Amino acid sequence: MPLRVVVAGATGVVGRTLLPLLRERGHHVTALARKADRLEELSVDEITAVDLLDLDALRIQLRRTAPDVVVDQSSAFGAADPQEALQRMAKLRERGTKNLMDAAVAAGARRFIAQGMTAAYRPHGHDVLEEDSPLWVDAPGRWGDLVRALASVEEDLLSRSGIEGVSLRYGSLYGPDTHYAPGGDVHARVVGSELPLVGDGVGLTSFTHVDDAAGVLLELLEGGDPGAYNVVDNEPAESSEWLPAYARMAGAPAPVALTMEQAKSQLDWLTVHQLTEQRGASNFRLRETLGWKPTWPSWREGFASLFGLWPG
Repeated sequence: MPLRVVVAGATGVVGRTLLPLLRERGHHVTALARKADRLEELSVDEITAVDLLDLDALRIQLRRTAPDVVVDQSSAFGAADPQEALQRMAKLRERGTKNLMDAAVAAGARRFIAQGMTAAYRPHGHDVLEEDSPLWVDAPGRWGDLVRALASVEEDLLSRSGIEGVSLRYGSLYGPDTHYAPGGDVHARVVGSELPLVGDGVGLTSFTHVDDAAGVLLELLEGGDPGAYNVVDNEPAESSEWLPAYARMAGAPAPVALTMEQAKSQLDWLTVHQLTEQRGASNFRLRETLGWKPTWPSWREGFASLFGLWPG
């Protein structure tokens, strides 16, 4: 059945992948983004520029649109400084996403789908973590601010009456136009030998191709129970495994190796954490609930496709 769908963050990497899929299914799509000039390229029914921090404007827009489902894919990771990006993202989640939820409820929307991330889980041993694992709300610095904001949004979303809340916890997003694509930040760091192997390289990363993020969103517009879902591939990978493989596919030099002491003096805290302590996530709940299978079951094939090394 065709739905009226509002997509915030419509010009992001997931939003741009999602929009044509929504139109193919016959849904009426309203795209929201902060800058109007970036909306003109989108093929949607309605486009509008609105700041998620402006609750009054959101209420007016959603009341007029009368959506069945509101999807929040907004992001602030475009900031050049990583610490500024974390600060902006925490503010966007704590205020912007909650404003959008308030407006969605007031407009009578049936379901709200928010964006989370598996990197927010508290590290625990060598476990691959499921959705009931705790978020790292006492993490240090700006990272802790962001995780606390995500946790607050999820608690609000999943406990609200009058609307079905879904939180999609993505792994590291990759695919066209992401940080992992040629010209992206991760690609530049690897090519420039600026992303090293640290210690034993046992930090786990779960990856999510943008095709799979958009595909799950499409299925959860109507199907699936409310709740939190890890949207990740089948193969969490240690940094000692994925980083050298990525470098080879990119035609980059092999990553240099640093001791933990060297890394702490040369790299920011978050990068060291991701390479050495971060835990991966399981997609079992999503597979059991929706019968979902990722289009890209392993980052190996997905990375290869980025560099034209995968058949088809």
